[in-house]
Amino acid sequence: MTTLAPPTTPTRATAELRRVDELLEAHVMGPRLRAAVGATGRTSCSVLDAKYEPGVRCTVLYRVGDLLVRGDLVDEDIDGTAPSRPVVAPGVRLHCFPDDPDLHGLAAIFRPGVLRDALQEPLQQTWPGTGRLVRCRADLLRYRPGRRATLAVQVRGPSGAAQRLVVKSYPDGVKATAVVAEAALLDGTLDPAAPLRFAPVRAHLPELSLVVQEHVPGVRLDEMLRVPGPSATAALRRAAAALAALHAQAPVSRRTRPIRAEVDRFVTRALRVAAVAPVTGAALIDLAARLAGTAADLPPGAVGLVHGDCKPNQFLLRGDRDVVLLDLDSCGRADPAGDVGTFLATLRQRTVRMLLARRADPSAAPTDGPPAGVFLREYLRAAGATADEGLRRRIAWYEAVALERKALRSFARAPRSPLTGALVAEGHGVLDRLGGRP
Repeated sequence: MTTLAPPTTPTRATAELRRVDELLEAHVMGPRLRAAVGATGRTSCSVLDAKYEPGVRCTVLYRVGDLLVRGDLVDEDIDGTAPSRPVVAPGVRLHCFPDDPDLHGLAAIFRPGVLRDALQEPLQQTWPGTGRLVRCRADLLRYRPGRRATLAVQVRGPSGAAQRLVVKSYPDGVKATAVVAEAALLDGTLDPAAPLRFAPVRAHLPELSLVVQEHVPGVRLDEMLRVPGPSATAALRRAAAALAALHAQAPVSRRTRPIRAEVDRFVTRALRVAAVAPVTGAALIDLAARLAGTAADLPPGAVGLVHGDCKPNQFLLRGDRDVVLLDLDSCGRADPAGDVGTFLATLRQRTVRMLLARRADPSAAPTDGPPAGVFLREYLRAAGATADEGLRRRIAWYEAVALERKALRSFARAPRSPLTGALVAEGHGVLDRLGGRP
């Protein structure tokens, strides 16, 4: 991962943010990227994603025609040390997908025969009788530069029988191994009567840092929520019951998710933001300080099994009963209230985004609108905790934590976006309802 020198002076901080602004202007970067990657004509250019941490890194994902291009901001006094990876103004080193310096197994997936041959033996154990694989096709589903790539893969045997798989590429074998180990533990302890399922792991390719899962058909909850109505409400209730079932499982994960450490990191990250954007950074610091100050006032919570990144797009509804919980990469041991708070914060973020798009006042957003209220009530009912006011307070505090996390991510994607400030304001509002400023 390319790192930047810390912006230790106001002049350097201003210069760094100015370069980041330039990176995020597709119409400015388009001609440079097209020339560097050899695109011709009026090939379109757009910014798909970005991650900016002042003084640490700035990575932008572009689409240039049919190509995905990762751009890493490097210090201006660094010349191009990798000739095969061009550097364009204002000091951006480029990598064309699937070339990603942090995901070493990703490019191998697209080399002829590599993934097919790597899957031969593992799939014979989980898909016996198919014979030697004769065809393997991979299509990208999601890509987070340097973090993870998710691909839809279809393999065929000599008889024509096909199987659909999901392949995830990780930065290192340690992460991939941890994901596989925890998936096995979760499958082994899951209550068969619970309305909850996981995508089965079909293979682990440690030399390529790849995890292969079975493709599970279904409809994602976030897609269902786009059309309000009885179907969306029923889906929310099913998701809430599935989450309560996860929290009722034995906490088999070996990983812990200490929230205090994350709140401390909020302060560190907010200080970095303040170095380049003082007003935004001060707002983030203020909310992080409130979170730290109010943590001690919360009633104690139990430590249980948590998803760790609980959002509507992680719930896949299959049939009339089963809910498949996706992406267990952040699974661990922590207060289950954190999952509920993160889910509610995601609903709140969606409302704020819609209000900003309509240029309405985000403060007019409902604090417990229909989706949030439905989910919370059903979760408490399924968990047998309807009268547990301590749990409600912890859920609210974790919702504020998630809003700070989302505000920091908003700044990382778009430093000038009003969404960052709006999410901070929502976080303060949640803490206000917990009992005012400390």
